[in-house]
Amino acid sequence: MDKHLWLSLLRLVDEGSAEELQAKKEELLQSLERLRITRGPVRSDVLRVVRLIDEELVSRLHLEQRRKARR
Repeated sequence: MDKHLWLSLLRLVDEGSAEELQAKKEELLQSLERLRITRGPVRSDVLRVVRLIDEELVSRLHLEQRRKARR
């Protein structure tokens, strides 16, 4: 992936809502399936973005749980 695409994906991860992130994750995984990409650098890049999205969603959930526990 080129630099501009990575920057836009990182911006989405930083600024997007949980719903937007989940939708992008599903879109990426469906694209892999639809295009039958089973290996190579494109698949690796897409899966790296999916992991990044998953990490962000888990982090947000964890922070929300900590906030609720403090109340």
